[in-house]
Amino acid sequence: MNGLDTDKATDGPDSKGFGMAHDDSRRDGREPGLAPALREAEPPAAAEAGAGEGGRETPAAAGAAGKGDAPLPPASPPTKNPWHHSRPRRGAPRGPRRGAAARPGLAAALIPAFVSGGLQRHFAKAHWPHIRPPLGSNWTPWLTGALVMLWVGATSLHPVGVREQAIVSTDGAWGPALGPGLAVSWPWPIGAARIEDVTTIRHLALPEGDGEHLILTRDAALVDLACDVRWRIRDLRAHARGLADPAATMRLAAENAMRATVAGMDFAEVMGAGRDALGHEAARRLQALLDRDRAGIAVDGIDLRRVDPPPRVADALRAIAAARNDAATEATQARSWSRQVIVHAQGEAGAFDKVYAQYARAPDVTRRQMYYATMERVLAQSDKVIVDAPGTTTTLPLRAAGEPSTGHDAGGGNGH
Repeated sequence: MNGLDTDKATDGPDSKGFGMAHDDSRRDGREPGLAPALREAEPPAAAEAGAGEGGRETPAAAGAAGKGDAPLPPASPPTKNPWHHSRPRRGAPRGPRRGAAARPGLAAALIPAFVSGGLQRHFAKAHWPHIRPPLGSNWTPWLTGALVMLWVGATSLHPVGVREQAIVSTDGAWGPALGPGLAVSWPWPIGAARIEDVTTIRHLALPEGDGEHLILTRDAALVDLACDVRWRIRDLRAHARGLADPAATMRLAAENAMRATVAGMDFAEVMGAGRDALGHEAARRLQALLDRDRAGIAVDGIDLRRVDPPPRVADALRAIAAARNDAATEATQARSWSRQVIVHAQGEAGAFDKVYAQYARAPDVTRRQMYYATMERVLAQSDKVIVDAPGTTTTLPLRAAGEPSTGHDAGGGNGH
């Protein structure tokens, strides 16, 4: 009894609970070091089970304490009220009663709870005894059901906007395109959905940035060309099945179409009159390439942003282009002049053929007629005609048609 009284005098009322928990931990197969924390995790009623009325120790407790157990550690100091209120509301839990050990802090309570059988049972018994799960003492079915519903809703329901279309994949097979609304698929990973904007015009810059983009022409000249490709999704199902990387595929196809188009034109044509036709022809080639690969893309057009010679040879190439343009202009003018001369010569030759036919029928008459015609053509360019006859000199003034006659002209004159 002296040993028991000494223990009681040394440890006080709290030592009874520690002793019982220590002894119970040995009987349960648990380590003695975790007994104090386990006792603190139990309801307050269990902490007073080892003491009788008036704070007396029961025989069972005395027998447990009288065994050859190791000295028990001192009780932990009381902590702050876990409800954080000096006076809790009416009807709310009011914390530990007087004489009972205070509950440990969060960090001190979590470690033994994990070791001794689960966080759920520890919090349900020690901290929130008034909260009970709907199905007995197990939250697992409810938590599992909530997670499953969240997973199904997040991976099976897909809202589709007004400007969008969606296609649903089931086990890797794409279905038809769906319009605006709510698309439903099997949960991931069995099903999936792909949603794309099919009305917005997208732009592809070729090349990226402001660097040089040299392309070889048909006459082995270099052109620095930059353009913008306007495209949109025409068939979402074909677009998803045919292209693994749409951006990279569009860039390669546009580069191929532009180089093929420029390679069929001369430098002067690209820099001059063929510039407008270059964009249309490149867009046509690009659309043909995409249709051949079933890409589901529609090309709306290609806009040329820059068509210049390379900066290092820009001056020389501009001079060459100017010389070629001048040569082309001169050649065009020469061909026009030659056509005019040929037409005029053909007309004169036709008139001479007619005169020769008349001369063959009546040579004298034709000869005199030709003489008069020649004299008329020559005298029409003279103001006066001097007739040289033996012994006299006669001046015949000629007036243009419509001029008034004068007396001097009518009377004539001699000695002029």
